[in-house]
Amino acid sequence: MPRVVKRKLQKVRPIVEVPLVDKKWSQIPKDVKEQIWEAVDMAFVVGQGGKKSVLASAAKKWKDFKSTLTRHYILPYTNDKEKLSHPPETYKFIEKAQWDAFVASRLSQDFESVHSQHAQIREKLEYNHRLSRKGYAGLEDELEETMPGVEIDRSTLWKRARQDKHGNIPDPKVAEKAKLIVSLLTLF
Repeated sequence: MPRVVKRKLQKVRPIVEVPLVDKKWSQIPKDVKEQIWEAVDMAFVVGQGGKKSVLASAAKKWKDFKSTLTRHYILPYTNDKEKLSHPPETYKFIEKAQWDAFVASRLSQDFESVHSQHAQIREKLEYNHRLSRKGYAGLEDELEETMPGVEIDRSTLWKRARQDKHGNIPDPKVAEKAKLIVSLLTLF
């Protein structure tokens, strides 16, 4: 901790640049990943085996960042070249050359093809859950704590995964399916 405090007081912040145009985390050079690890290790005390989880977290955040840039700052402005000519004000640290390359990659035919395939898959999902990051495993743990001694089956998890914080199912189609599940359970 003394190293962290000293660096904060001296306002020493390591700079790590990760290119936006690489398609996958596996394409990021190992030396850049090592820089990321060193920057985190310099600022925090990370336990044994922490490097792998830190880099996995960095990979997810990198992917999420590129997704945010694409959804909020590129796709809505595909016909407005002026808006796409400079990085967003919020992200002034993105160099213009990198931004231009990223925009070009997101407006490419290859990206459009993959994007439309994934959009079609997403449209086919009928019964969306509301679990965010905790997933079914986290929901099951939560229910085991709040409902001790009660057997938690798949139908319970399915219904709870689609409820809002007030216990309501906002989507009528999902609510109808939940009623069907309840009616089938009463038969047994």
